[in-house]
Amino acid sequence: MRRFLWLCALLVLSMPVHHAAAQAQQGGTRDMRDTLPERVVQRTFDVFMRKDLAGTFANYDTVFLHEYLGDPAGAKRVRRTDWLTQQKSDTAGLRALMAGRVEVLRQDVFGRFVNAVWVLRLPDGKELKHFELFEVRHGKIVREIES
Repeated sequence: MRRFLWLCALLVLSMPVHHAAAQAQQGGTRDMRDTLPERVVQRTFDVFMRKDLAGTFANYDTVFLHEYLGDPAGAKRVRRTDWLTQQKSDTAGLRALMAGRVEVLRQDVFGRFVNAVWVLRLPDGKELKHFELFEVRHGKIVREIES
């Protein structure tokens, strides 16, 4: 009788673990770490390196704001829809981005902010170094400050 009780207890304890493992294998549960700012930014770079623009832009929130500090006339602030339109309409720039190779040199995390330093290596040998600050909320990039 005692063996039977131990076997039942072991069976009861192992059931939820097996169910959770099966659910995780099926993709039924979402890992909360996917919304960590460093993971969101890294996922964005990974998708971009695979030349998937739709997947790249999917990581940006609808309230996304892009700020470019490199303009001598002052910082430009562009909303997501306008920024996406600009990115897609600049065919020469888009071709250069798609032909180039991206290498992330460094990422520093400060709460919901991720500072990324990356290089775009073009086929002609040129290297364009980028410094960007991403703000991530709820698993989406809401602001990007580029210099």
